[in-house]
Amino acid sequence: MKQRARASLFFISLAAVLRFLAGCGMVAPPQPPSLHLPQPVTDLSAARIGSDVHLHWTMPKRATDRVLLKGDQAAHVCRSVAGGACEPAGDAKYAPEAQADFTDHLPGALTSGPPQLITYTVELRNQRGRTAGPSNAAWSASGAAPAQVTDFVAEIHTDGVLLHWQPTQDAGTILRIERTLAPKPGTSTKAGSALLRKGAEEPAQQTLEVGYASERDPAHAYDKDAAFDQQYRYVVQRVATLNLGGHKIEIASDPSHTYILNTRDIFAPAVPTGLVAVASPDEHAIDLSWSPNPENDLAGYVVYRREAGPTADAVRISPEQPIAGPAFRDAAAVPGKRYAYSVSAIDQDKNESRKSPEVEESLPQ
Repeated sequence: MKQRARASLFFISLAAVLRFLAGCGMVAPPQPPSLHLPQPVTDLSAARIGSDVHLHWTMPKRATDRVLLKGDQAAHVCRSVAGGACEPAGDAKYAPEAQADFTDHLPGALTSGPPQLITYTVELRNQRGRTAGPSNAAWSASGAAPAQVTDFVAEIHTDGVLLHWQPTQDAGTILRIERTLAPKPGTSTKAGSALLRKGAEEPAQQTLEVGYASERDPAHAYDKDAAFDQQYRYVVQRVATLNLGGHKIEIASDPSHTYILNTRDIFAPAVPTGLVAVASPDEHAIDLSWSPNPENDLAGYVVYRREAGPTADAVRISPEQPIAGPAFRDAAAVPGKRYAYSVSAIDQDKNESRKSPEVEESLPQ
């Protein structure tokens, strides 16, 4: 009996202990404090413009142990020339998740002479100066940049925007032309004429490139994709392309000044052709018809009439609004009088063509 009592007491005590442990839960092992080491940058890029190298990267959101970073983080930029030691190029601070930009103003020794490969890395450091390692490498080049484009001018022509500049003897470079559309409140891109861009929605920014491999700078280019009745900003750079250490690298000149151009449509449509006049005596009218014009921005046509003879002036007989189709009925013709008819075309900017050659017709009395 005593042994049974002791066994029962043991199991009761064990059950009580298990209930106590279950109620309290198990305590997790303690975690070490975060070192707040920013994750290394993975998207560093470099662009050489004039005497500067522009670096860009995305700041990380978290530390290496996944802890959210708070406050500005220190960035140390390192530059290595031709495989030499990595030398400091500068320091800056950026917020987590920021799009970081850093400009390395190259010393004079790196803006002349034969081109050499420059390698950049960025290290992000915590408050104690510790780092989780460098970023990916980004490459640029030393040496002289192409000459800046000077005397840059843009002019509107019937077949596009003519761009011209002062030529140089730089060989093997390209001209990179950036065109930016300046939006106008309450307006939209008008369809171009037959000689300018037709119809489609205008992109806010476009880049055109003009290449020349010889010693001859073309000194001009046409932007055939421009639209009428817009305001554009044009900027041009010369760009040289190198291959150093297996890396394709561009060196761009400093940008030209910005040229602002209003492409107002000042060009009249073509003169209508094929005008024919046919009398309809039973209907007391003279019917006119002609070949349609091809312009996309055509508003319509204007019909003129005068009494045949050397002295009479032509007067407009069509309505105030241009007529849409290539046909018109003159129901006001007086029988027995001979008339000379002509037609002009007019576009949406009220540019009117010259009058067509005249044709004569009359209604019998």
